[in-house]
Amino acid sequence: MTASYTFGDTATAERRLDVLASVFAAPSRAFLAAAVAGPPRLACDLGCGPGNTTAMIAEVTGALRVVGLDASAAFVRSAQARWAGDFRVWEAGSPLPVTAPDLVYARLLLAHLPDAPALAASWASQLAPGGLLLLEEVERIDTSSPVFAEYLAMTVERVRTSGADMYAGPLLASLPLEAGCRVTLDRVVPHPVAAADAARMFLLNLSVWRDWGNEVYGADTVTRIERSLAAIEDDAGITWQLRQVAVSR
Repeated sequence: MTASYTFGDTATAERRLDVLASVFAAPSRAFLAAAVAGPPRLACDLGCGPGNTTAMIAEVTGALRVVGLDASAAFVRSAQARWAGDFRVWEAGSPLPVTAPDLVYARLLLAHLPDAPALAASWASQLAPGGLLLLEEVERIDTSSPVFAEYLAMTVERVRTSGADMYAGPLLASLPLEAGCRVTLDRVVPHPVAAADAARMFLLNLSVWRDWGNEVYGADTVTRIERSLAAIEDDAGITWQLRQVAVSR
């Protein structure tokens, strides 16, 4: 399966992932700390991008070895330049390029891939006995801001054009796990985000798929949303509801 990242792998997309890494660090670090009892021998970071999550896994879990995997050669090169570690190009539908990892982690990756439950189940099947698969996806995003709501509706449609579902959290409710694999944690965690941080991420996204937006919604609509995001007020409420699922083998 060859899947392209919905928001691209340009320098702008990389800046967006840096912002995302900062914004979502707290819930992700808490999830890793709660779920991983001891340092894994080998961990895999799926959809590692420029390596922020790979570094986080190493720091929080104390893993002896962490391999960062991403479909984007550009992101892999960036990760190799920014961090010490093992980073490789890998397609999500392919077998993992390492044998029997103790930990596999994927944050907001399934939202960009078709057949998310089947993919998640396949990753669990490749764990070492006693290994752990940790998944974080968006269950929904709650907002009181009309411009945030309008932007999000457009983004859902943009992701859907690639055959994926931006709100992949609900898809994790029923994973087709093979015998011996079981869900050990399934929770939804609210994560309020500062309006300015949300607007910054959204503006970076919009700059990547602006041509598509112009074609589907019209340039005037896209420009209006862009200007509204740039002028967003601090009291514009927005909260990500993050589904965190742990599967053990």
